[in-house]
Amino acid sequence: MRPILLTPLLFALALPAPSLAQEAETDAWERAQSTAAAWWQRSREFADQAAADARRLLGDDGDDLGRAWERARPELEEALTLTERQATLPERAWFGPDRDSNQAEIDALLERAVALLSVSPALAQRAHIRELNSRIVELRAQIAESRQQQLTAPEQSTLLKTRADHAAAIARDQREIAAIETEITAIERGFAAELRAMGLHIDDEQVRFLLSTVVGDNVVELGILFDNVRTLTEQLEALVAESGEDLESARRYYGLYVVLLQTLEHLHRRIERQIEDDYLPRIDAIAERARTLGAETRTLKAQNPERAALLEANLEAQRVTGEAAAVYRGYLEDQARQIRAARAQLAGDIATAWNTYQTVSLSGELVGLVRASQRLLEALMERQLPALRPFENLEMEREMLRLTERLRDTDQGR
Repeated sequence: MRPILLTPLLFALALPAPSLAQEAETDAWERAQSTAAAWWQRSREFADQAAADARRLLGDDGDDLGRAWERARPELEEALTLTERQATLPERAWFGPDRDSNQAEIDALLERAVALLSVSPALAQRAHIRELNSRIVELRAQIAESRQQQLTAPEQSTLLKTRADHAAAIARDQREIAAIETEITAIERGFAAELRAMGLHIDDEQVRFLLSTVVGDNVVELGILFDNVRTLTEQLEALVAESGEDLESARRYYGLYVVLLQTLEHLHRRIERQIEDDYLPRIDAIAERARTLGAETRTLKAQNPERAALLEANLEAQRVTGEAAAVYRGYLEDQARQIRAARAQLAGDIATAWNTYQTVSLSGELVGLVRASQRLLEALMERQLPALRPFENLEMEREMLRLTERLRDTDQGR
């Protein structure tokens, strides 16, 4: 088990010898060892008790969130310990930790905690829908290829595919698309129900939009983490109330609540960075490529009037891509603004909660302060995800889904 409450341990080990005499040094060292051992034992006892209490309240019956809590708790404990020492560190240090390096460690712990706590049956449904949508994209590409080959295919042949062969392939692919779309509709209903169970106000049409945008994956993860943090904070409130006169344990439980809020803020920041540094530049590159191709296509059309029909079809496809990219960019910018505003509000909650945690160490009035913090929890539970808007038309939906697949393909290597 990962040790916790490291700050007192390091403080004890760093105590200076009070005398130059060997006997005094030995005595001081023994006192430091004794103090460190006491803190170590208390840390182990708290960790064991926290695990037992979590199993009792969350259930030890194989529940996904219960198992996630068991794995994430050491990360949260260490993040809390590092957060406690942040204010005591220098701004810059040639040797040893400083505030920047300490914050980097905290961020890494929060990132792992986010990954561990983002568990939900909705994830499997989303993954299945993505697989089915990818298959539809493949089938539509096959249909487009078949139609192009059908134009020059022979009426009859023993070696080459005929026009009838291509027509049959097109019909077969269209039937598969129809069957997949029916399956997707059924899964989307279940997925929407899962999201609504988390407290998200979202209808079936908005779910389709959510699943067809790359940032939708981030939004779903945020919703899942939000719901799980809400559940865990309710349990931690119960643990604090049950701690009674054991103020040290109660304070530590409250500290875990503060760190859970920090995981939400961390995920908000990560989504903001992905939109600003990843998604927007790549959608801009796609739009610029569509404009460049459009200019080249118009030049070719003027030079090759006999191919005007084909080049006009290319121009239309490039126009749709450009329009979809513009809509996509507007959606991403809107999501970034709303997520940034939600993070700012959450940051205020965290500052208040952390101030409460620090005040507790001075006043010992933990139970009353925890009860006063209930307003923060209520505000957290009422917070909603960014608003979603439906597609303008079927053509736009399909093009945005195609763009999303391109963004996700690049995203796999990141």
